[in-house]
Amino acid sequence: MDQQLKQLTIRPGATIRDAMAAIDRGALGIALVVDDTGHLAGTITDGDARRAILRGSRLDESVSTIMTRQPAVATTRMDMQAIRQLFVQSKLRHIPVVDDDGRLRTLLTSAQSLAVPLSNPDITDREIEAVLDVLRTPNLSLGPKVVEFEEKIAAYAERRYAIAVNSGTSGLHLVVRALGLGRGDEVVTTPFSFIASSNCLLFEGATPIFADIRPDTFNIDPALVERAITPRTKAILAVDVFGQPADYDALEKIAARHGLAVISDCCESIGAEYRGAKASRRGVAGVFGFYPNKQITTGEGGAIVTDDPEIARLCRSMRNQGRGEGGGWLSHERLGYNYRLPDICCALGIVQLDRVDEFLNRRDAVASAYMRKLAGEPRLIAPYLSPDTTRMSWFVFVVRLTDDCTRADRDRILQELRAHGVGANNYFQPIHLQPFYQAQFGHRTGDFPVTEAIADRTIALPFHNQLTPDEIDLVVSRLHEAIDATCIAG
Repeated sequence: MDQQLKQLTIRPGATIRDAMAAIDRGALGIALVVDDTGHLAGTITDGDARRAILRGSRLDESVSTIMTRQPAVATTRMDMQAIRQLFVQSKLRHIPVVDDDGRLRTLLTSAQSLAVPLSNPDITDREIEAVLDVLRTPNLSLGPKVVEFEEKIAAYAERRYAIAVNSGTSGLHLVVRALGLGRGDEVVTTPFSFIASSNCLLFEGATPIFADIRPDTFNIDPALVERAITPRTKAILAVDVFGQPADYDALEKIAARHGLAVISDCCESIGAEYRGAKASRRGVAGVFGFYPNKQITTGEGGAIVTDDPEIARLCRSMRNQGRGEGGGWLSHERLGYNYRLPDICCALGIVQLDRVDEFLNRRDAVASAYMRKLAGEPRLIAPYLSPDTTRMSWFVFVVRLTDDCTRADRDRILQELRAHGVGANNYFQPIHLQPFYQAQFGHRTGDFPVTEAIADRTIALPFHNQLTPDEIDLVVSRLHEAIDATCIAG
């Protein structure tokens, strides 16, 4: 028995005072009553002790008068699935583990045994072998796997060209440079996104001009885009938020009227379809991201896709220190960067891309299961899929609390979920309220009310290909409990 467990244990003849001291030492809200032979005789919680004192019990009374003599226990033979089910059924935060003879072995907490991560990459032996195959060659960078990966990405995106880069952020930056956007230029974009979609403009001195979002899809509202255009506007940067394509028909019509370029940030939407065709075909260029929480991953990485040969040429050069296609290793035609994606990562990406439809189908099944199980919760608004989204590419599964719940309520719910081992997060924090953007551009609360109202109430639930039905049940159960403890019914 380890030292921490010993701090929680007391003998059957101990007093209520001794139990309270053990509870205080262990800081877990529980004491374990163990006899001289190591057998678990019972448990006593801080709640048990408080209730006993309120009933008139004295601190010097034996714990045997108030302890739970047959507590819920797990055995060393039980697998994690069975233990998880026990936690769900009992709603306990701590469960002792005993051997076949009833001797105490350890104490499990819900956070330890029920941890459901927010995301989890789907890596098999195929990916591992593909990476190992590259490691057995001298081609760790700028080798044949980069070319193969780019060809496969271009074909999947239904584009002429693909340029592999070391992140989606890098890809967006190169597209901004290739379009010649810079100081004095404005680009209309969304304040509800990961910050890279705006930072990529600041890298070149261009100014992001925000337009608020639609309250259903969370994507930029085309009607508000039109109002944000000025003589300095040079482009629209659309983001496919959470895997749902932006309203490209409306945005491209606006862009055509004003002579603007449309950039597609599809870092969250590989495989998504808009009105029956790949969303990645839209705009002068699109950018995928392959971070480990994305639908497919290369560890770190991204890819630019375009039909424009000049954009492709410039991006390919700038990702490789500004080298030209025909020049030598030390010949640099323009300012460039080390944004290359190694062959190791490309080998991983090739296998992942081969499995992308499998991944999208699995994620769709997980999202559908969440939709069914959360349908009766009046205090939640489930994700909305536009009729224009003919294939959703689920990046994350984000629910929203109703308007009678506050941001403080949402934050307490997140704390409760995390305390019970359920990975959860708030997606996204408004870009215009990030400290740097407030200091740089003077943005204030109230500038984009739809974005702010949604951002205050979003909860991203655990979401990945390998999420099991039992884990989904657990997440939903914990979410209901957290809402019950926080928000009044709507």
